[in-house]
Amino acid sequence: MTLGELSALVEGAGPPVVLLHGNSEDSSIFDRMLPYLCGFTTIALDSRGHGATPMGTAPMTIPRLAIDCAHALCEYRHRYRHEGQFGLIGFSDGANIGMELAIHRPDLVAAQVLMGGNTTQGALRPMTNAAIVAGYWGMRLAGLFSAAARRRAAVWGLMVGQPNHTKAQLESVRVPTLIMVGAHDVVPRQESQRTARLVPGAEWVEIARQGHNLPVRAPRVAGELAAEFLARHLRTR
Repeated sequence: MTLGELSALVEGAGPPVVLLHGNSEDSSIFDRMLPYLCGFTTIALDSRGHGATPMGTAPMTIPRLAIDCAHALCEYRHRYRHEGQFGLIGFSDGANIGMELAIHRPDLVAAQVLMGGNTTQGALRPMTNAAIVAGYWGMRLAGLFSAAARRRAAVWGLMVGQPNHTKAQLESVRVPTLIMVGAHDVVPRQESQRTARLVPGAEWVEIARQGHNLPVRAPRVAGELAAEFLARHLRTR
């Protein structure tokens, strides 16, 4: 099915929770977490240019992907006669999209769990950031001869020069927020802790012995922590 312009998979029963995947992935990244989210209706979206959702003609930016998500949630409200807000679980770029929604569309988000996100451009471990930038420019060069490479470069570009959430924007967030990272995440501890300090009331948790890909490598602990946090806030809002 589609919601707005986005391919969507809606499953389960209970308060609705939208799932936002990372760069160059699709919503199946959350498959291993779904058994631990059984108390919710999950709305798994494929972002523009990912999975079953076409690229379209709009610019590929974090704000544009957040607008796409907002349109999808508004359509969900209309189609399913849902008058309330949504829980949100975002991974990597999906976490960055979630923060964009919390800043600009807090009317849609009751609570958010952000895994492996970053709020400033290039705020990754130096080797990871260098690999991303080199890969992006390599795709741009290949794009001179290949439409497929141009599409990949547009997607990859979401990690270059983005996001750009200011200190003032983060301090303005009033959505209950859980920041979750692996102990060996490509997002340095100081970056995720800075976000947790700036977002009022945000909680921060680090998963021991894990890296970036928590939905796949630690689905049970990530799913149980996310479910507990969202149930606590969706029940009272």
